[in-house]
Amino acid sequence: MSAQEYGEHVYRLLNRVLTPYLNDQARDCERRRLEQTERINNFKKSLVADGIIWPETSKLYADDCIFQAGWSGVVDIRDTATKPEKIMTKPSLGWTCQPTECHIEGDLPVPLKEKNAMVESINKLEKCCVDITHIHEDPIAPEAHVHVVCKGVHPDDIGLHVNSLIKFVLRHRGFEVE
Repeated sequence: MSAQEYGEHVYRLLNRVLTPYLNDQARDCERRRLEQTERINNFKKSLVADGIIWPETSKLYADDCIFQAGWSGVVDIRDTATKPEKIMTKPSLGWTCQPTECHIEGDLPVPLKEKNAMVESINKLEKCCVDITHIHEDPIAPEAHVHVVCKGVHPDDIGLHVNSLIKFVLRHRGFEVE
């Protein structure tokens, strides 16, 4: 058997073994992406129905599964505060998922006086911690930005973690969120 024939033989064997595995990974990825995106979107819709966030400026984006059976997404939430001293920068959360784990990063603005309580809340959340915090010195309403990182989150739990982080922010901004 020549080297070329041997290479073709190995390719056929690998193709026969790997194709079903890759197809299963792709189906799992798409199922998880749809389920978790729906979980986040349903929570977002409930916040809109409760009058806590604006539907026009609160966006959710989750891309399709890619070849490596991973996907990513972003959610930006704008709350309905109308008093100038209560209006704050919108929190933003982004995530990247692979077959066995997801990684979340977020920039979560909260009132300056709520910074320490927010840091404590996030540090209690499983697989998450505060990376850094910094202050935005706005003349009307200074705010603290809490940067959070969550690693090793299971793809079936990404919606739960994202929704929990959104709840933390909204509670610390004075909204009652269940």
